[in-house]
Amino acid sequence: MDCIAEVQSGALSVAGWRQGVLKWGCLAVTHMAARHLTHTHSLEMVETTSRAGPRLDKLQWNMVQVARSVPLFRGLAEEDWESIAPMLHGHCFPKDAYVFFQGDPPDALYIVWMGRVKLVRHTDHGRDVVVEMLGPGQILGEMAVLDGRPYSTTAQTLEEVAVVTIARRDFYNLLDRYPRVAMGVISELSRRLRLTTEMVRSLAVDRVEQRVARTLLRLADLAGKPNSARPEALIIDMPLTRQDIAEMTGTTVETAIRVMSRFRKQELLSSSRGRIIILDPDGLADVARNG
Repeated sequence: MDCIAEVQSGALSVAGWRQGVLKWGCLAVTHMAARHLTHTHSLEMVETTSRAGPRLDKLQWNMVQVARSVPLFRGLAEEDWESIAPMLHGHCFPKDAYVFFQGDPPDALYIVWMGRVKLVRHTDHGRDVVVEMLGPGQILGEMAVLDGRPYSTTAQTLEEVAVVTIARRDFYNLLDRYPRVAMGVISELSRRLRLTTEMVRSLAVDRVEQRVARTLLRLADLAGKPNSARPEALIIDMPLTRQDIAEMTGTTVETAIRVMSRFRKQELLSSSRGRIIILDPDGLADVARNG
């Protein structure tokens, strides 16, 4: 019995959905396959629970909780979600899959439910630049959805990922009906503009050591977990390659390897089981500030 069949039969509980939804990603071998599965099956359940209320099924209720965690939608009242729930669709993707490609038409706004996604900008010279890493509760594709132009980046999964989407036409309806959502959009766009401005400034004036240090600290903010063996240390709990580090910092893989090796010798970093460990966050922050 696959995940969809389990959901429809009631064999999969609400709690089990959060783990089972990732099994669904095994069926989503391609972008279009995932989209077909979710649009075909995501709202066919009829079983309800007391928490979800009489008008929302389990899947809808879970997706509403995901959307409500996003600052964009926190100003909405409880009763608003009953009409918004049918606009939400669930999608799952395996590791290294593409959620959308740079140049695709902007068909939907995406909210990361579980897992992490990187936004990659492809240049005319064949180089890739990682613009941002996104985790649970963060949105992607909002700029393209607003201006109607193609997605300006490619979104690729770093691990198994579940997302909730809102179609572009439905998102515009939300903006018309709920001014607080429009204000949330302005806030998110301002955040993205600050991030882009800082990235341009850093590429122009900072040494590569500063850029790598700053990037690692930003990743620790996104996916950092305490290290039980060393309380002051932080594990960046996401798969990262030297290529990823190079693309995020505007340098070559060879330079990224050299800088990371230097940080290890200075006992600022180590690695274990494919994860980067920041041994001295304060020391790394000093490098980010002063080089």
